[in-house]
Amino acid sequence: WEMPWSTLASFLENAGLPTAFPIPEASVLRFLTELQDRGMSVRSMRIQMAALSFFSKSLGFGDPGASFLVRRLLAGWERLFPHQPDTRRPITLAILNSLCVQLQYTCTSEYEAILFKAAFVLAFFGAFRSCEFLAASRSDASGLALARSDVLITDQALLIQLRRSKTDQTTRGTEIVLNAAPAGQLCPVAAMRAFLEVRPRVAGNLFIHVDGSCLSRYQFLGVLRTCLAARGHQAASFGIHSFRIGAATQAAHQGFSAEQVR
Repeated sequence: WEMPWSTLASFLENAGLPTAFPIPEASVLRFLTELQDRGMSVRSMRIQMAALSFFSKSLGFGDPGASFLVRRLLAGWERLFPHQPDTRRPITLAILNSLCVQLQYTCTSEYEAILFKAAFVLAFFGAFRSCEFLAASRSDASGLALARSDVLITDQALLIQLRRSKTDQTTRGTEIVLNAAPAGQLCPVAAMRAFLEVRPRVAGNLFIHVDGSCLSRYQFLGVLRTCLAARGHQAASFGIHSFRIGAATQAAHQGFSAEQVR
């Protein structure tokens, strides 16, 4: 339930709403409306609500999912928007290259452009899920996102210790090795090295702003879609998971098996 809860926590913080339990009904309704605006399916919204209900009841509070307005809202959307197949488009290597160029025009500083380039490149070449490398909010201190201590750079490779993931239920951890790309090509090692050279020398989450606050999923998605729109793409058709979809597509084209891609 960690990822659904962190999505809610990030929304509440960015909206300036209280994050303490019990979560008011009005905040829950605003959260669901935001998810619907993002194009999330009702099925996925019900998963979000199940996580919220679990945490709320475990802390001795009521079940926000049992609210009459919440139930009627979801039921209404279910009738209006029946289940559709996943239409998120992949971020291809060509799109990734164009995004990295666009960052210098979209970001407010050179540091931010370097930060987002490293995050975009890592998301693609590492095929990471958002919860594996990004913080839930700017003040996230949960330790769930990728940390500076999880990353080691050599001349030819980027070594990443993924402490937990969706498929690692026992939290044994996995080491991921990303090799350097040939000269002239987009390279995860070069992008990370450039970021670490300017990153503040502090422990904690890997991806942080110059003031030390975390790069959140909300911010990552916002800048991603701004860059996509600037490059002429239908930004709403892409999400953070589009990096993973694109990486899987690229791997399949290169002859990797379905099991290796997973």
